[in-house]
Amino acid sequence: MMRRFPIVVSLLVSVVSLLCGSVTLAQDATPPAGEREGVALRSLASGTLEVLGPGTAFLNFGRIALEPGATIPFDPTDPSAVLIYAASGELTFRVEAPMTIARRVAPGTPVPTEPEVVEANTAFTLREGDSALFPPAVAGEVRNEGGDPAIAWLVNLAVVSDAAATPTP
Repeated sequence: MMRRFPIVVSLLVSVVSLLCGSVTLAQDATPPAGEREGVALRSLASGTLEVLGPGTAFLNFGRIALEPGATIPFDPTDPSAVLIYAASGELTFRVEAPMTIARRVAPGTPVPTEPEVVEANTAFTLREGDSALFPPAVAGEVRNEGGDPAIAWLVNLAVVSDAAATPTP
């Protein structure tokens, strides 16, 4: 188990990098080193578990808050799949892959609506109660174009293998 610790640490760094790596703001000032002005990420729970075959799944549950004008680019090399649930405000995404979005279910409605399909490279907005599942290794960005802070809950899943790669014949 100890030999996997560096893998878990590097995955956690990847998750934070995916969500907070490069922050672009609609301001002229540069934030002080070590701070990400306009973006707050809080990991609430995380862990690893053995999966089928030689490998480990890394799970992280967290909360992200974007101030108005904040933008976060996605890391297209990140192996994590990310499930996002918009808790408040509005988050606008542009992703270089086709997506499906689950829109908020109206109160008193027993059955969710059909998922909404979004074409690649098309901007879409998640509002309170909406969710989307982002595939791994996808380029794109999220931004808060509204006038209020936007908050979302997220779950990251990355599967890593300890096995050596098998060459393809």
